[in-house]
Order: sequence, then C-alpha cells, then structure tokens
Amino acid sequence: MPRNKAIYVGVLVVAASALLYIGGQIIRTIEWFLPWAAGVGVALIIIGLFVEAQKSRKPKPIASDTAATQRETQVRDEEKL
Repeated sequence: MPRNKAIYVGVLVVAASALLYIGGQIIRTIEWFLPWAAGVGVALIIIGLFVEAQKSRKPKPIASDTAATQRETQVRDEEKL
C-alpha cells in the first residue's frame, strides 16, 4: 500500500474506471437478456408467494408416533410443575 495518499487515490480511480469500462462492455453484450431475467425473477417471487400461501392454509399432518411423543412430553412437563 502506498504511503502517499495521492498515489493511493489515483490507483483507486484507475481501478474503478477499468471496472466500469469492463462492466459497460459486458452490459452491451447481454442487454437483450436483462428484461427476460427481470421477468423470471418476478415470476419466481410470485410462485414463491403462492407456495407459501398454500403451505399456510393446510395444517401439517402429525405422525402418530410424533403425536404420542409430544403428549408424553407435555405430561412430564406438567408433572414437574
């Protein structure tokens, strides 16, 4: 790391400029794809919301052995009181 602040800032400016230029070149080659990518993202969000809404509507089934274990745990907790 350079000790002189001017050199340090100059290196940062050159690096940022190079990265912005490269990013601009990449954007030019894929700009046709960006609206499609945004559409896919919005569709995934809507599908996710729909799936979560369906999950919250249906009660989760409890297996019989799990239900028995939960009842035993509740009884033990009540006995401790």
